[in-house]
Amino acid sequence: MDPMKARLIEEGSRVVGSVLRLVVSRPRKSSTESEEETVESSTPAVTSRQTLTAQLSTIALPTSAETTIELKRRLGRELYKAELDLAAGLLIAGKPCDCLSNKHTLMLEAASEELISQDPSNAVYQEIIVWIRNNGTKVSVEAVQSGRYAGEYPRMANEFKTFRKRVMGSVATSEETTANITLEQAKKLASEEAAKEVEKVWHSQEDK
Repeated sequence: MDPMKARLIEEGSRVVGSVLRLVVSRPRKSSTESEEETVESSTPAVTSRQTLTAQLSTIALPTSAETTIELKRRLGRELYKAELDLAAGLLIAGKPCDCLSNKHTLMLEAASEELISQDPSNAVYQEIIVWIRNNGTKVSVEAVQSGRYAGEYPRMANEFKTFRKRVMGSVATSEETTANITLEQAKKLASEEAAKEVEKVWHSQEDK
């Protein structure tokens, strides 16, 4: 064998042997040390979760009553829009609109379903859902185009007006209203009535 090759093989064997001896002689970690490392590695994650929980606990979330009020307002707005559409015969520029085919009815159903549990003493939410299911075919684009139910739309508009008042709590005896209404509620009801009058005048001017 070439002396140079033999020398290289000998040196290589010696280096490999030294590395193996170092690996074998390295002291093993005790179980305690391993556990400490595991705890240390998991501590940041635990701390982060605790911090997040603490932060969330300091955030003020809406109360059940506040949520109910907001849902009623949303439902009331959708009922009012539907009422106007029905009063106009579900026509825009003399053409059938699909407002009650899907747009308003989806919002009406969603808000009503939430309020059934939020305000269980008021049966109007279930009645709205039943109305939509029973009259869906009468307010479709095809039905509007046919003109078959045109005479019913004014009556439906009045039904939605009643629904809206029951949702917003404006259908009550004079004694109940005097006893329970607050300043903010009175201002809100006055604002709604004023908005309706303005809208009526606005549309009447457009029709001229």
